[in-house]
Amino acid sequence: MHRGDELARAAHPIDQPHSSLSGEERLRLIVSEYGIVLVVLVLGALLGLTAPRFLLAENIVTIFKQISVVAIMAIGMFLVILVGGIDLSVGSSALFAAVVTMFLLNHGYLPTGLAIAAGIVGASAVGLINGLLVESAGISPIIVTLGTMIAVRGLAQTILWIDNAWLWVRNPTFTFVAQRSILTVPVLVILTIVLYTVFAILLRQTGFGRHLYAIGGNIRATALCGVPVARLRTLTYVLSGFTAGVGGLILAARLSAVSPGVGNNIQFDVILAVLLGGASLTGGSGRLEKSFLGALIAGMILNYLTIKGIPGPYQTAVNGLLILAAVVIDRVSKGRAG
Repeated sequence: MHRGDELARAAHPIDQPHSSLSGEERLRLIVSEYGIVLVVLVLGALLGLTAPRFLLAENIVTIFKQISVVAIMAIGMFLVILVGGIDLSVGSSALFAAVVTMFLLNHGYLPTGLAIAAGIVGASAVGLINGLLVESAGISPIIVTLGTMIAVRGLAQTILWIDNAWLWVRNPTFTFVAQRSILTVPVLVILTIVLYTVFAILLRQTGFGRHLYAIGGNIRATALCGVPVARLRTLTYVLSGFTAGVGGLILAARLSAVSPGVGNNIQFDVILAVLLGGASLTGGSGRLEKSFLGALIAGMILNYLTIKGIPGPYQTAVNGLLILAAVVIDRVSKGRAG
């Protein structure tokens, strides 16, 4: 076995044989793996007891549709955090993808498929710039992605002003994605599940995924084993831009318009989803599918607050407190493990 793969397996202990674990270790592993599922079920039951509307089938479908954008963008964010990085520019990349696509479509410059591809490629290019600056120039990912967040949003808003700051979404493809269902399952939810399935397979069944876990677990040792660390870390930023672009197009479809404020501060919701899903800001741990459950937990809480008539500013405060709680829990758990 390649030394890099051995490091990856050590950094991702869930793949180890359970037969070698003691009873206490096995129980701890099960709680670590499936505890978040229990949290979702218990939280749903508690919120439903105090707000009967919460558990209505229509509202549950609404929650899944509402979290689709954050959940999809959390895929790329998870990859970046897994290797010890962070991407604050995903909201601006989402806006940029939506602006480029709708501008090309509304002015008839490109057909639907090519316009969508152009928007997603544009967002991926932002990720590439982030990765190159972080890895080649050695600049802190927070500084780099904060800079691109501001610059890319300004560029997107400049394009928007050509159309008086608004671009309407009239293309039937986007209407289909935002409003239609297949066998009663919303297309948005199906698209989210497909993306999670593809990336989960990449992470668990390929050398690419094993190397990402190894990089997050011990970057120096992984580099010494011949793994192209800088290239793979750069690729995670590109994929973060890609999922941000997809999320931006879905957000535009749901809103039926692109305005300067689209995607503003959504990066914090995305980071919250990843942290609630159990990923560590220090990298090397976590499961991708749990990021979806993290987005679901945050979405359930915000939906409940909306049902109860809690004003938006208070909901924002709750989001911030959840991020702080997730970081503190991660730090405490890391301290105990140490």
